[in-house]
Amino acid sequence: MKKIHILAVGGTVASVSSDPLSCTNYRTVLSGEEVVATLGKEKLSQVAEITVEDIIRLDSASLTVEHWLTLARRVTEVLQEFDGVIITHGTDTMEETAYFLNLCVKSSKPVIVTGAMRPASAVSADGALNIYNSVVAAASGKVDNCGTMICMNGVLVSARESRKIHPTRPDAFTPVEMGALGCVTDGVTELYYRSARRHTAESEFDCRKYDTLPEVRVLYAYAGVPDDCFDLCIGKGVPGIVIAGVGNGNLSTLWQKRVKELAGKITFVRCTRTNGFVNRNGSQDDDGMGTVCGGNLSAQKARILLMFALAEKLSITEIQRVFDQY
Repeated sequence: MKKIHILAVGGTVASVSSDPLSCTNYRTVLSGEEVVATLGKEKLSQVAEITVEDIIRLDSASLTVEHWLTLARRVTEVLQEFDGVIITHGTDTMEETAYFLNLCVKSSKPVIVTGAMRPASAVSADGALNIYNSVVAAASGKVDNCGTMICMNGVLVSARESRKIHPTRPDAFTPVEMGALGCVTDGVTELYYRSARRHTAESEFDCRKYDTLPEVRVLYAYAGVPDDCFDLCIGKGVPGIVIAGVGNGNLSTLWQKRVKELAGKITFVRCTRTNGFVNRNGSQDDDGMGTVCGGNLSAQKARILLMFALAEKLSITEIQRVFDQY
């Protein structure tokens, strides 16, 4: 039997409410062992040899880069002994944690992040089946070398392509444009494809190298947006900024001017507040402004990749190469 280790990080999957019909009003109280018990450890033991560890117990909205580094280092340690890792996690920032691990955990073994959209006390709780499906996938032998994945609602999604698109529904996670990696149904894992982007074992980033990472801010564009947000970033000495631009990552003429002025002091990555690919030197002059094009990464994931690139002190040309490859 495969040996699968479960790392518990709190979230809705570890939460209960006094009302079994409530899916939004709850609090995190369950340990990792108690979360697994919502399904029954004997059920999981038919699939794999299971161990459970509490590492963090927080609402995922409160997680920091330091929490991510702690988690990534522990995942890396665990994979030296175990065949795969499951992380039970809050859904609010699940896609960010998963992408962080995708970039810096140096292993080809399965790393699957899962959780729940409804608390364990709800009559329609989804956490137990999500955990079961995650263990099934990790133990299947089919998802090695797939990078970090999210397993929710029976669907396996690449950490890079995942996005939470609804605040409460069980089908909140989707790969948007790219399609799912696979699915798990009635204890059977089906794999459709593997990501062509660099990740995990093939990544140039290693979580064991960093005590912290450079700060990167995200600025959100909208009609009539002022430019004083740049002044705050300058005052804080922020080395990197990701801009969630309108349309094809577009910036107002005011923002274009400020970005061009600051490009030598701050590294800027241009993304979109919508979905899809942002084109380099398309409607915006990246070469002229000195900006990096973020491709189809969401602004929150581009922030993570830029943090690693800045930690490695890469040139602007190398940072663009990183965004093209990861």
